[in-house]
Amino acid sequence: MSSQQGFNPPPGPPPQQQYAQQPQYQQPPNPPPRRSETEQLLPTGQDRTEQLEYFQSYEANANQTEDDRNQETLQKEFPGVDSSLIAALYGDNKNMSEVRETLQELTRENA
Repeated sequence: MSSQQGFNPPPGPPPQQQYAQQPQYQQPPNPPPRRSETEQLLPTGQDRTEQLEYFQSYEANANQTEDDRNQETLQKEFPGVDSSLIAALYGDNKNMSEVRETLQELTRENA
């Protein structure tokens, strides 16, 4: 090859025209959300409604234990304290006076 010979491009349209001739990619419409295996096992529609009604009925008719009543009392006495914290404190020792004292200390510190 001599230094005077230049590069000869291959015959055909320039690269920009080749891309313009290809069909444009179109995004498919939004697919429905993917459900996990657990979600696929759960009831849906009317079955789910019936299940929720059954659970609500069961909870409404269930007998409360003394522990449940005590926690409910503490929640009413200390509405600014998270119910899960009250349940955890009560669950540790089940002594109303000790839990009440602890909750009073917590509410004094946050006031």
